[in-house]
Amino acid sequence: MAIVSIALVSAVDPYPVDAGKKVMLAGFVKYFADRFGPDNVHYIKVGSVRREGFPVHVHEVPAPGSADVARNVVRRVATGRASLQEAFLDSPQTRTGIAQVLGDIQPARVVYDTIRMAQFATDPAAAQSICYLDDLFSERYTRMLDAAARYPDVEFSPLGNFAEHVPARLQPLATRRSTQTALLRLERRLVRRSEDRVARRFGRSLMVSPEETAQLEARVGVAPGRIRCVPPLVDIVSSAERSYSGRKEFVFLGLLSLPHNDDGLWFFLSEVWPLILARTPDAHLNVIGREVSPRLTALADRYRDSVTVSGYVPDLNDALSDAAALVNPLRFGSGIKLKVFEALARALPVVSTSVGAEGIASGPGTGILVADTAAQMAEQLCSLTAVDRNAVVSKEAQEHFRSTYSRRAVFEVYDAAFTL
Repeated sequence: MAIVSIALVSAVDPYPVDAGKKVMLAGFVKYFADRFGPDNVHYIKVGSVRREGFPVHVHEVPAPGSADVARNVVRRVATGRASLQEAFLDSPQTRTGIAQVLGDIQPARVVYDTIRMAQFATDPAAAQSICYLDDLFSERYTRMLDAAARYPDVEFSPLGNFAEHVPARLQPLATRRSTQTALLRLERRLVRRSEDRVARRFGRSLMVSPEETAQLEARVGVAPGRIRCVPPLVDIVSSAERSYSGRKEFVFLGLLSLPHNDDGLWFFLSEVWPLILARTPDAHLNVIGREVSPRLTALADRYRDSVTVSGYVPDLNDALSDAAALVNPLRFGSGIKLKVFEALARALPVVSTSVGAEGIASGPGTGILVADTAAQMAEQLCSLTAVDRNAVVSKEAQEHFRSTYSRRAVFEVYDAAFTL
């Protein structure tokens, strides 16, 4: 490759790698360090960053202050020139800081993380740069609006992992149901405009979902290859051999303070688990995850003979090696789910809703069985307690991970994606 140095501009600290977005960014860093050498890779972070253990050069630039955000909301958001998430990260000192670092290191290629950072690239620079768009946030907001209408009692955050960048005095706007819908509708319109603008300005845009890649390409009408789909580079090493022997054990994995995980487990225990117990009375569910809500604790207590809430488990190998399947019953949410890769890497079958499998190939031959109703999910899970059936799906999961998400497979895709 001709590139001798590369810079990645982001407002997210990728470490620890405990969320889907961080999986992608940490994977980019690892790939760049391998291909170009750690000394030739620069991570430009808006705001503070934990430097200890960072594998490449890291540069901090000033984050916007509350006065900057207030001005941006009036001057840019109110006039339709920027989305809220762009406005919350823009300031003169931020722009100057990024420009100074890029001027000092003179990278041969710059990768901007989503529309939030893409706003700092001039048109000439953007034409020679890459923007990692992640998801189509405009579509994410549409799904959140749909979920809010379907599940009025569910608490969800329109800001997601972006909340840390929002001034404290403005956060209540996204936590009151009375203003959530209006906020989401406004942001959906503004974000869509920015997504389309980025796709046209940048030499290449990268996304996680094949479906959304095709959707954006059709929306903006750019030449084939300008928008590409890239898989995550997941750093999961399983030290345990798959040894399923027919034990009727299922696993739920996820941080339960996240609304989509809390709701998913509530749905599963309320509607799916009774169906499974009626067919398989000796079934057991192991819930692995921190920060369980009181309402979930109370619900799990009803099934104390068949449900164990394990909390945080430092080594997942033993917990997953002899289970029948991973349960991923999410009803809303978006983005890639790290838990699915944890299972695939260990050849563990996954039973997931369509939402839970978003951005990942699923269905026959992938090791991920899709079920969107309680009855379908119970049927799929019970079928996997048959040793022969489990062995087939387990092998499919293993091959899926090897062919699509192994280091070799992902590096081949990245070699093409990051070369303009």
